[in-house]
Amino acid sequence: MKETIYHGFPTSLALLTDLHNADPTPVLSSLRAHSPSLICVVGDILHGRQPEGDVSPLETQKNVLPFLSSCASIAPTFVSLGNHEWMLDSADLETVANTGVTVLDNRWVEKDGLILGGLTSGHVTDYRRFKAGTDGTVRYPQRQSPPGIRVTVTPSEHKPDISWLAEYSAQRGFHILMTHHPEYWPMIRDQQIDLAISGHAHGGQIRLLNHGLWSPGQGWWPKYTKGVYEGRMIVSAGLTNTTWVPRIGNSTELVYVE
Repeated sequence: MKETIYHGFPTSLALLTDLHNADPTPVLSSLRAHSPSLICVVGDILHGRQPEGDVSPLETQKNVLPFLSSCASIAPTFVSLGNHEWMLDSADLETVANTGVTVLDNRWVEKDGLILGGLTSGHVTDYRRFKAGTDGTVRYPQRQSPPGIRVTVTPSEHKPDISWLAEYSAQRGFHILMTHHPEYWPMIRDQQIDLAISGHAHGGQIRLLNHGLWSPGQGWWPKYTKGVYEGRMIVSAGLTNTTWVPRIGNSTELVYVE
């Protein structure tokens, strides 16, 4: 795991993405060594398989809740929802919040002059819409193609709810937006966002000439995979690999903004 540090921002924060229920030990060791002021977990803490019956994935994916509790013991921790959190219901989100983290589900909070927002993945929005149309007898009703897994998607197919961003932008302070999907940037860049932090692209999986080869939501030769874009968005290459395709020239990454 590579530690990447960017300078020039009014606080020190750790950007964590795409843990996917992996062993968090090296991540937590790094966090304790760096002691950031904030920890931002920008989606895909889970590995989003279809839950088994009514059993919460937070019960079967054993690393997730201990990881969040440990983060909260190190620094104030904020969590936004990525595509692999598509199935989490209100009880699950309460369980997540009970670890001591703050869940930013299409909302923002103010902290020490920072306006911290969390833009929820469009996959979550789509599943919630689907679930609202079911009879409510099954906790995690199954779609033929569950959002966020087993499918290759484009941003036009799973759009986030950005209706709240105008009010978020109107708040006074330094605006940090946690948005798991960097491909959402063209639809949100005109808002008052001083810093957007993202993941999802896994660095483009294979990097050639410092450019990612493929990313979900962007396809071949994706534009936003790793690094700083337009001076306002930082994309992490993520903490794990979730596919049989190896990461080549593309180490896992924990990002610090100082």
